[in-house]
Amino acid sequence: MGDTLTCEECGAAVESVEQLEEGQEVVEMQEESDGSIRLFESRNLFLCKNCKNPLGLFDS
Repeated sequence: MGDTLTCEECGAAVESVEQLEEGQEVVEMQEESDGSIRLFESRNLFLCKNCKNPLGLFDS
C-alpha cells in the first residue's frame, strides 16, 4: 500500500492518481551558486480535485 498525501488547503486525503487533477505544465528550476537560474524539463503539475490546490509534480 502506498502513502497518503493530505491537501493543506482543504484537508482532503489523496491516496491515488485518480484523486488528482492534471494542471498546466511547469518548468523545474534550480538556483545556481552565482544566482543564475538553471532550467530543467517541464513537468505536469498535479492539483487536488477537491479544491485545485497545487500538490506536486510527477517525476518521470
